[in-house]
Amino acid sequence: MKRAKQFYLAVIVVCIVIIVWSVYYTLGGFDPVEVFVMEGKERTVIGKEYIERYNREEWGSHILETKAAIDSGKLKGQLTIVYFDNKNIGKDSLHYFVGASVEEIRDVLRLPAGYDYREFRTSKVFKVFLTQHDLVKPSRDEVMSLMEVKAIEEGAVLQPLSFDLYYSDGSLSSEAWAR
Repeated sequence: MKRAKQFYLAVIVVCIVIIVWSVYYTLGGFDPVEVFVMEGKERTVIGKEYIERYNREEWGSHILETKAAIDSGKLKGQLTIVYFDNKNIGKDSLHYFVGASVEEIRDVLRLPAGYDYREFRTSKVFKVFLTQHDLVKPSRDEVMSLMEVKAIEEGAVLQPLSFDLYYSDGSLSSEAWAR
């Protein structure tokens, strides 16, 4: 009788391992995270700037507000978050700019009320495409570390800012720009 219990327990454990592995695989957990080096570019982002203590709900509401503005046509472009590496605000605070990337500010006839724009330039971009589900996606710190290592390998120094660009299929790309 004791052997039968051990056998059934072993079967249950093997089934659980297979199920967890399958879910992890389905969510993209085994997808490689590779840093691509691309030519420099210019980017203009129309949005709003926030400097505040990190609060997931507030951060999410700012993103949803901007996404709603893009979906309604108030803003045109791709949902973009610019994170600034600001050491003066404390470890538990964030400095970020949420908005829409546009090709050129000249293409925008009028800025919506309450919105501002920022222009950025670089000679080299370090980019990571993330297609995994949020449950298995690498953390922002892990992605930034990968891009920093690649920048060192390339002999580049990164600007104190980074970009997250969100796509309509739910994926995103993170970018770090060289000085």
